[in-house]
Amino acid sequence: MDYQGQKLSENLFYYIIILFGSIGWIYGYFLQDFTYVFYSWSVGVAISIVLCVPDWPIYNRHPIKWLESIPDRSEEEEEVETKKGK
Repeated sequence: MDYQGQKLSENLFYYIIILFGSIGWIYGYFLQDFTYVFYSWSVGVAISIVLCVPDWPIYNRHPIKWLESIPDRSEEEEEVETKKGK
């Protein structure tokens, strides 16, 4: 997951939780029952977990270009020693 994918995943998580929580709160308010708020919020959490936790391809649209690795000093020293020994 790249950095922009992390941002997208986090924003999607927040919007889903807020949407389901507010709908549940309004519905629970009119029925005067807090359990509907909890049920709605729980459904939002479950949907957001399915959409945000796995590393879906939508979160990998901007891959990170890493630098090439630098060889270890021990490898360089071994190469120098083998060249001297020959």
